[in-house]
Formats: sequence, C-alpha cells, structure tokens
Amino acid sequence: MKKIIRKCINLFKKALKKFLLWRKLKKMDTYWYLMGGNCFGIFPPSFYYTHTEEEINHIINTELKAFKEYFKEF
Repeated sequence: MKKIIRKCINLFKKALKKFLLWRKLKKMDTYWYLMGGNCFGIFPPSFYYTHTEEEINHIINTELKAFKEYFKEF
C-alpha cells in the first residue's frame, strides 16, 4: 500500500513541476508580447528554454534561409 501511495505522490510531483514550468513559460511569453518582443526577436523566450543550443542554431539558420529566398523573389 505504501508503494502505491509513494508512486501517486511522485506522479503528482512530476505533474506539478511540469505545470509550474508551463505557467512560467507562458508568463514569460506574455510579458514578451506585451513589451513588443515580436519586433525585436525571432522567437519568444520559451523557445530558448525548451530547445538546446544546437537546435536553436539549426532552426534559426533554416528560418534565415527561408527569409533570404523569400526576399530574392522581390
């Protein structure tokens, strides 16, 4: 019986940590949008918290290539 209770407590702790992280990221993004972050950054702050450095560099490079191709059409 104690093992089941311990598992339930651990699951609740994990769920609570995920929820608190999600709430923190949403709050950061909301402040970013309210302060005009769309004009100055490519991605919201939560993007940088949820991706590794290599993923960020790869995604930014692919986005920049897409923008360059788009502007070449003009």
